[in-house]
Amino acid sequence: MPTAAQPVLDESKILISDISPLLFGGIMLILMMTTHAIFTEIVAYIRDRRIEPLMAKKRVLAARPYLYLCNFLLLTAHLAEITLWAYALSLTGLVPDFHKALFFSGSTYTTLGYGNDIMPEDWNSVTMVIAISGMFTIAWTTSFIMGLIGLFHNRTVTGPDRPETGR
Repeated sequence: MPTAAQPVLDESKILISDISPLLFGGIMLILMMTTHAIFTEIVAYIRDRRIEPLMAKKRVLAARPYLYLCNFLLLTAHLAEITLWAYALSLTGLVPDFHKALFFSGSTYTTLGYGNDIMPEDWNSVTMVIAISGMFTIAWTTSFIMGLIGLFHNRTVTGPDRPETGR
């Protein structure tokens, strides 16, 4: 029984058959990096405009909710990226079922690798690009969070044996 989305899927299968897997993966990788950059810029804005001024006033407890908000936003970025991969895979017909595409995207993006590789054989290289996008953005998030947490734990230790660090 055809669905309302069937003509879109049929047309997207024709479109995807004319694109190389690495070109498709490259376009999606650029989309993932752009998405992550937008979320990171939002977090940087919160850091610069909210967290750092509060930390300068030694109002650590008032700054903590902004740290938690930043963590939540970065987590949301990853969930959005997994969902974007799932939509791309299902709308192109590479994975016909959205729920399977979502599970596959999440499993591959996080490099857990649960389940089978459900990509068409000629398109297995896209699986590698999904994993690379996940590894890169997770590392990006980790470094950003470590920098944020460093704001809360960066204390200048001075004394007779330690010179002032200037920070």
